[in-house]
Amino acid sequence: MTEPRSTLAKGLIFVGVATLVGNGAAYLLSMIAARVLDPAQFGAFGALMGVLIIVSTLSISLQTMTARRVAVAGAGRSQAEGQAVRLATVLAAAIAVIGIGAAWPLGQLLSIPYAAMLLGLVSLSFVVLGTASLGIAQGRDEHARFSAGFLANGVGRAIVGIGFLLVFQTIEAAAVGLVIGCALGALVSYRIICPGAWSSSIAAGTYPEFGHVAHALVVLFTLTNIDVLLARVFLTESESGEYSVGVLLAKIAFFLPNAIIIVLFPKMTSGDNRRAVVIATGLTALMGLVITLFSLVFGDFVIRVLGGAQYIDLGLGESAWRFALEGSAFALLQVLLYARLAAQDRRAVVLVWAGLVALVVSVSLWFHDSVEQIVTTVVVISLALTLIGFLLYRRSSPSGPALVPIEAAE
Repeated sequence: MTEPRSTLAKGLIFVGVATLVGNGAAYLLSMIAARVLDPAQFGAFGALMGVLIIVSTLSISLQTMTARRVAVAGAGRSQAEGQAVRLATVLAAAIAVIGIGAAWPLGQLLSIPYAAMLLGLVSLSFVVLGTASLGIAQGRDEHARFSAGFLANGVGRAIVGIGFLLVFQTIEAAAVGLVIGCALGALVSYRIICPGAWSSSIAAGTYPEFGHVAHALVVLFTLTNIDVLLARVFLTESESGEYSVGVLLAKIAFFLPNAIIIVLFPKMTSGDNRRAVVIATGLTALMGLVITLFSLVFGDFVIRVLGGAQYIDLGLGESAWRFALEGSAFALLQVLLYARLAAQDRRAVVLVWAGLVALVVSVSLWFHDSVEQIVTTVVVISLALTLIGFLLYRRSSPSGPALVPIEAAE
């Protein structure tokens, strides 16, 4: 990783602001939904968002694979970019078709209206198209264009969704807004980043590579979102709404360091990726520590901002730090997983699978009687996975200097 520190810093600032605003808009949608909908309805909305985050991992997988391929493509970069757009089109069609059949059983299982479930899944078809463009900009290290495309996707989706939610005040209306906003965002990001990019074919090996990346990230994002679905199944509708508000904080802690992995992932594809991983891990851990401590001291304030005063009366502020710690630990686990994906290590997903199974079994059989039981179980498992993942990375990474504080690494 030989680029000047100033270039790296500018990239982190550009992408950091864009992801902060884009993800902040998504959280604003959920915060408004928590106020417009009653706790039972918001529980269904939170479960819908959890399903969409899990399925949207396919788009993040495409972005990740595209960024790696574009970063190492050299003279064949335009071909790699065209193939990414073509693959995105195939995936978008597949998601729409499968979504038509999957919406009803998912809606029945999680008590989500069918129309909302269907429209939410269809919106992901456009998300896939938009993130193909983002992967191209990420692989090029074009941070300004990436930021513009990210804002188009995130802010457009949230603003239209909020508009429909405020006017009609139903989950179905919010889902209609998501479809329109995602379609507009995909179009704008394509025009900004890679207008005209297309390929008449997809290279051999593309589908297996995508399958490996998608497998790893789908399991990771299932792990980081399964708790809100388990809460929907085992808790009362009101308690699941309470848990959904807490999960907003976990998602903030998980996604807030996104700019770090976005900027540094292309650097992890180099032969010696150790310094990139050190910086990414250090910055992510620092952000997680700040968020967790803030939530510990100002838990009631955080919950009031995220969900409103009604959730303070339920005592959710006392558990705020647990949700923040959960999201922070998963953010660190994500960095370590991306480091192994950059090295095309196909064994990395085993640890994530083990954590997912442990979480589902523990909550399903024993720890599901309250919000505190479920979130505490998730915290314990997330911290254990992060520690094990760090130790495994130290064993599998090339020999070199020991990990050093981030200040020294820079």
